[in-house]
Parts: sequence; structure tokens; C-alpha cells
Amino acid sequence: MSAQTTRTALVTGASDVVGFAVAARLEAAGFKVGRLQDAELDDRDHAIEAAGRLAGELGPISVLVTAPSLHDSAPFGHFDSARWNRLLQAHLGATTNACAAAVPSMVERGRGTVITISSWLAYAGVPGEAYFAAATGSILAFTKSFALEVAPKGVRVNCIAVGPLDKGVSPADVADTVMFLVDDGDFFVGQVLTPAAGAVV
Repeated sequence: MSAQTTRTALVTGASDVVGFAVAARLEAAGFKVGRLQDAELDDRDHAIEAAGRLAGELGPISVLVTAPSLHDSAPFGHFDSARWNRLLQAHLGATTNACAAAVPSMVERGRGTVITISSWLAYAGVPGEAYFAAATGSILAFTKSFALEVAPKGVRVNCIAVGPLDKGVSPADVADTVMFLVDDGDFFVGQVLTPAAGAVV
């Protein structure tokens, strides 16, 4: 799907470093970019309303990038249920609500690109990160099944599992991977790409 014909994108979590870099990169490529923050994605109906408002202002959304911004970690047993629910909502809940808000119109038009953002911790064990790994891993699982559901309707869904930002990976690397999937990744469906600067095997 060429950037020449897809000019409106929605990025969630754009106040965080990764989401900010993705939004800036899309704008540099000529996209009009709408932004939704985590609080706007807590409720599905609210997310649908906000996305509809942005689409009315900017045009039909053809690219959705979900970039959860909350990182929270602690040794196992140190999360109470409220803390766990907050983390899961910030990742899986916000991702699914953003998809519910943006993807139906893509399906109606028969085209669209969705890129969910997760973490390398979803499949690389690290002590003290079990809760965060589970929350981000849920995004991987959702992406793979959701991709197969909407692919026949012209919507491509893939995931980027971001490598450790303190070990050579930059937000710009993530933004470049997003642009690869938007412009050149027509053959990727339900896949997980990991820009990790060699830090994850």
C-alpha cells in the first residue's frame, strides 16, 4: 500500500517516545496524523467517537499504529489486581479499542494497514517483568488472530515487538519499521517484526 494513496494515519500513545517518533515519521512522509492518548482508549465507545471525530477532520483513517505508553514492572506477587488491570488495559484494552475504532471503516473501504506495537519482553524472559511481558504478549496473540480475520477484507495487521531501547534500539528504528510495513510490507500478514539492534536472539 503506497504512501502516495494513504495519507491519514491514527497513532495512539503519541506522547511517549516511540509513539511520538512514529507520528513524526508518518508526518514527514506526507501523512495527516491524528493522535489518541491512553485515557481516550479506556472506553471503547469513547475511542470510537474520538476516532470518528479525527476522521471527520483529517479524512478516512487508512493506517493505525497502536503504541501503548505504560511500562510497569515488579517481582511476581507485587502487583495487586488494580495495578494489573491498569497495565492490561493500557496494552491489550487500548489496542483492541483502537482497532474497534479504526478498522471497521477500513473494512468498508476494502483496504487499510494496522500496526500494533508490543515488546521483545513478550517472548524473551527477564526477571521482574512477568506482568509486563504478559500484557505485551497479549498484543502478539491478538494481532495474529485478528490479522487472519480481516486480511480477506483488505486490511493488513502486523506487530512490531520493540527491542530494548537502552541497548542500541532507537524510537527512530521503530518508526522506520512502521514505514516499511506501510510502504513495502504488503506480503506481511499477522507477522511480528523486531527491530532490536542484535540485542535479542
